[in-house]
Amino acid sequence: MLKSFLKTPEIEFLCEENDWGVIPEPFPARKLIPEWFKALPPKLNKGLSSSTIKRCPPFLDAMQVGWILPLAADVEFNTNENGSKLDYKSSFYKPIVEAHGFRQITTDKAPNPLMPRPPMKFLNYWSIKVPKGYSVLFVPPLNRPDPRFQCMSGLVDCDGYEEFINFPFTFNENDFHGVIEAGTPLVQVIPIKRDTLFKEANIRQMKPKEVESRDRLRRKRTSHESLYRDQIWERK
Repeated sequence: MLKSFLKTPEIEFLCEENDWGVIPEPFPARKLIPEWFKALPPKLNKGLSSSTIKRCPPFLDAMQVGWILPLAADVEFNTNENGSKLDYKSSFYKPIVEAHGFRQITTDKAPNPLMPRPPMKFLNYWSIKVPKGYSVLFVPPLNRPDPRFQCMSGLVDCDGYEEFINFPFTFNENDFHGVIEAGTPLVQVIPIKRDTLFKEANIRQMKPKEVESRDRLRRKRTSHESLYRDQIWERK
């Protein structure tokens, strides 16, 4: 009983038997750190205020949280000069891409800013299970956009939905003719406990003590260049 109570919550990714060992597996987002970020020096020089984004914990934390769901199979895409026409094909034994209808995202009175790019959908063959009370936030991989396409974000109550979750997207590159390879990151998967989501906000003027506390923090920052990173940030 105590062992069950102390068990760390976990997320599960499940696929059908025919796809096991065939489609790329989800992996921790921390393994998808861009090469440009790895190559960036922590500081531009030895002086003050020379830190690069490599020493910014919030930027790195956003990239490392959760898991990455990859594309299941190679898909060939071809677009015209303005992206309004898109053809696709795959040799995979299941469909990988589907077309959405324009009427699902726009009306004559309120045109969607994504147009003229046709709305599409990547099909995913990993079912996701989380403990009771958890939802899953799906977003494009944070701080590392793919210039060719972008999936739309969504929040799904995966603790009660055992179906495959697919990902609407738009193809953003004009006059593209090539293959998006299996394993290409589609979305970042971030489990969220629903009872931790704030539903109320207190919007008000700062109190004198709060102004004093903020100003004290600002003075501390003038004496220590990486105050947040070294004294406030908690390693995730």
